[in-house]
This record gives sequence, structure tokens and C-alpha cells, in this order.
Amino acid sequence: MPSPRSSSPSNSTRRRLLSLTGSAILGSLAGCVDRVPLFSDRDTESKPTTGNPQTDLEPRPETETGTSEPELALHTEYNSRERFGSPGDSFDDFEDLSSWQAVEGKLSVDTETYVTGSQSMRVTGPADEKAVFDRHLETPLNLAENDLSFEFRSENPGKVAVLVYAYDADDNWAVLELRSVTYRPPDVGWFRTCPGVFKTSETDPDLSQVERLHVEVINTADTDTNSWLDDMRVVPKADTGYVVLSWDDGFTNFYEQGAPLHDEYDVPAVHAYPPYAEESPGVSFMTEAQIRERQEAGDEIVSHATIQKRFSEISPDRLAEKLERNKQWLVDREFEGADFIVYPANDFDRAALDTISEYHYMGGMNQSGSTNTTSVYGFDPLVLPRTIGHDLDISKRAVDMAAAHNQCAILNFHHFKKRHTMPVADYEKLLQHITEKQGIEVITFSDLWELRKTGP
Repeated sequence: MPSPRSSSPSNSTRRRLLSLTGSAILGSLAGCVDRVPLFSDRDTESKPTTGNPQTDLEPRPETETGTSEPELALHTEYNSRERFGSPGDSFDDFEDLSSWQAVEGKLSVDTETYVTGSQSMRVTGPADEKAVFDRHLETPLNLAENDLSFEFRSENPGKVAVLVYAYDADDNWAVLELRSVTYRPPDVGWFRTCPGVFKTSETDPDLSQVERLHVEVINTADTDTNSWLDDMRVVPKADTGYVVLSWDDGFTNFYEQGAPLHDEYDVPAVHAYPPYAEESPGVSFMTEAQIRERQEAGDEIVSHATIQKRFSEISPDRLAEKLERNKQWLVDREFEGADFIVYPANDFDRAALDTISEYHYMGGMNQSGSTNTTSVYGFDPLVLPRTIGHDLDISKRAVDMAAAHNQCAILNFHHFKKRHTMPVADYEKLLQHITEKQGIEVITFSDLWELRKTGP
């Protein structure tokens, strides 16, 4: 059976792993940027202000499920990251690190930066290496019926990936992977990740009896990098797997070639549409009438920015102006996905997340060029992960893993003639694969948010 070292990426492949998940994919495949602190009361760093006066909105009375049912409106009625920041049950609050053993790198207590209690676990990975730490469980953990989430923070997030190996008694394993982090320094903060299964050992593990957790924080920076973990929790799995087919930018190319396929296979798409598309002359966007037609056909229209800079590169005041203007456009036209957003180039920082939370309940993304799935009930509402739909086999694998482990795969596309999107013939094969696959359902952002906020 493979050991932790033999089953995890070798030194020679670590840089390739991050090159497929981080800035290389973002620059070559993301395709949007050329167009256009969480729980801070427990964080000793100062929290940037949003510069927007509408911050302290009174929440509506909660329903029997513990959540409110906001109507479509310009401002959110609560901060979704705060209200849904602690899903499920606590597994490890990192108040006692004696159960964790450092294998590589350095593990230490940090009483200055944490989410819960009085401390977190800080791990230091050497330059171009990784920090590795293990925990042997006295009582086996059931990850066949539960997903594992934790708060994560890194001083150099674009240069790290996190792998969590879950081992059974026979050393068979499944690896959960946070493959890419698009949180932008220097204004970094905590976010919750609930990564899906990326791969399993040749012999399927007994995930109902996980006896060891083996965690790797891979560092591809040319300097030592500190990262932190806190508030590890378990949350029940969904009853089935889900997939979201997310299209950025609202190009006419989808309307002409993608829409007929979605109608034929009777599955919805989510369109991150740029309001005021007429301000980008020379680009063929769907018209308002066409995107309204797609909403009537079952697709969902969500917000996408038209700014020229990344979210982390503009002031909170300016970001608030853009978010408000774009969402108002969607609300006025009764596009029902207005509460959700896709960030240009997947870019964000702590101040941006604070501002976004005033207008949207769910969005992101942490994007990867390889399989990149998430739990249905445990993700950070504004830091969703997704998989670039540039390759048929990778996309099918994401669907298969979501089906096998009752998780969610968000697949992202732009334009059939661009590198970051598979050809239309392959896309039809993907839709056929999805509709023939057992244990998977195609949903919209609204569906995913309803699942997340109501819980298992």
C-alpha cells in the first residue's frame, strides 16, 4: 500500500501541480481580466472598511430552518459568510496541537491569528517544498457520510495548495484538494474550504473508517511561507452529486451554439453576464432580449463585473459603486440570479469580500485547470471553487467525482473558440455524459445556495 510520501506528489511534480492550479491557469485560461476579513473580531489584524454606509442591515426574522428568505433586492439582508461560517460540528478547534505531528516543515501554535478559541495551527513550508503533518485518530472518522471543512489562511495564497489525505486501516486513501487560491495579498484573511475528493488509491478506501489524516501544504514560492488552519468541522454529505454549468461573459457564441444543446438535453446553464455590455464595443454579447429568453428557458443570469481592474486592485468605495450599479441593473430587469456573482479573473481580497457581502450571498471563485470540487453544505459562500471547462476528460472526471462522493462540481466556460473552453462537439459529449450519469443533477446557483443555507 502506498505510504504518505509515495502517494503524494513528488518534489519534481509539485511545481507542475501549482502551475495547473494557480497563476498560470489564471493568466492563460481565465479570460475575463482583460475585459474588464472573515471573523475579524477574532483576528488581530485591522479589518479594512468598505467605505459604504449600508452595512448594518437588520436581518429578517428567521424561518424554521434558521435562515431568512430575502426577496430580490439591491442589498443583502445579512452577511452570508458570518451567518453560514460554521457548518456542521466541530472536529478540531486546534486548542491542543498534541495530536498533530510534523513530518516536514514546521508546526507551531499561533495565539495572535485565529478564528475560534485562543489559537490556530501555523504551518511553515520551506521554499519550493511543503509542510506535512499527520493526525492519528483514536476514534475513526466517517467521511463516507460526512465532508471535512476547515478555515485556511496563507500569507502567500497564490503559491500554495492544500491536500488532505484520509487513510483507512489498510492505508487506502482518498485525497481532498484545495488546488488553487486566488485570494490576493497583502490584504489576506481567513476563508473556509471544504474540498471535494480529487483522487483515491487503486483500492477504494473505507471512508467510513478513516484512521489517519495526512495534510500537505505545498509551497511553490521561493521563500518560506506561513499558512494557518483553524476550526476543522464535519458536515453531512448531500444525498446526491451536483454539477453547475457556469458560462462567463454572456457571449453570443453560447446563444448560437450552446443554447440549442442545453435545450436538447434539458439542463440549465448559469450566465455571469456583464450589465452595460454596450460599454464594451466590438465584443459580441447576448442582447438583453436573448438573456431574458435564456432565463425563460431555465437558465440563470448572475452578476459579472465590467471593471478593467481586479477586485483587489480597486478601493472598497469604487468596488461598491460597481457592484451596486451592476446588481441594480439585474434587479430592475427581474433577473432572478442577481444575488450571486462571479468575480472577474476570480480575484478577491479581504476588503473585497467584505464589500461583496453587502450585495451578494454567494460567489467566487478559486479556480483550477484540473478537477476541483466542493462539498455541498460546507463551502465558504463567497469563495466557491470551480473547474475550468477546457478539457473534456477533466470535466467528465469532475462530474464523476461529484457523483461518487455526493459533492458539487462547478464547471466554467466562456467561448467555444477560446482556449479556456472545450470545442462545441466535446461540450455536447459532456452534456450527454452528465445526463446519462447516475447520481448527478444539474443545478443553478440558486439551487446550490438553497442547499447551502438550509443545510442537510
